Amino acid sequence: MSVWFLQRFEGNVQSEVGPLQPKELLELVRKGDIKPETMLRKNDSAWFPAKEVGGLFEAAYRPVIVFYCPGCGKKIPKPPVSCRHCLRDVGANEAREVKTAVTSVAPTKPQPTPSAAADEGQRSVQNWLKKKVARKQK
Repeated sequence: MSVWFLQRFEGNVQSEVGPLQPKELLELVRKGDIKPETMLRKNDSAWFPAKEVGGLFEAAYRPVIVFYCPGCGKKIPKPPVSCRHCLRDVGANEAREVKTAVTSVAPTKPQPTPSAAADEGQRSVQNWLKKKVARKQK
């Protein structure tokens, strides 16, 4: 598995943070600690800006899927799996699946000021998408 490192500057002092697992890297993006201009490297590669990591910021915007055991209600890994809390075997169709939206992610690019018509069209698409997601969750 690959590991990631990031450069952090505090004043004039540069430090290297890592190794980080991909999941930890996404958490730092969600917190806003990693911005498009943050320098990263994968394993022993050269340093490059975070915006060059394909799908990094998009993945941080995706909803997080969490699974819960139907027996004890505790969080479990993706089924099929045995719950480590109640030792129940949980099949792929048995687990309660919850999708949580990521709300703490800062935008990666400055957004241009839209015209009134474009803004109305954007809101229309967003409303349609919200309704579709709400129907799917029922």
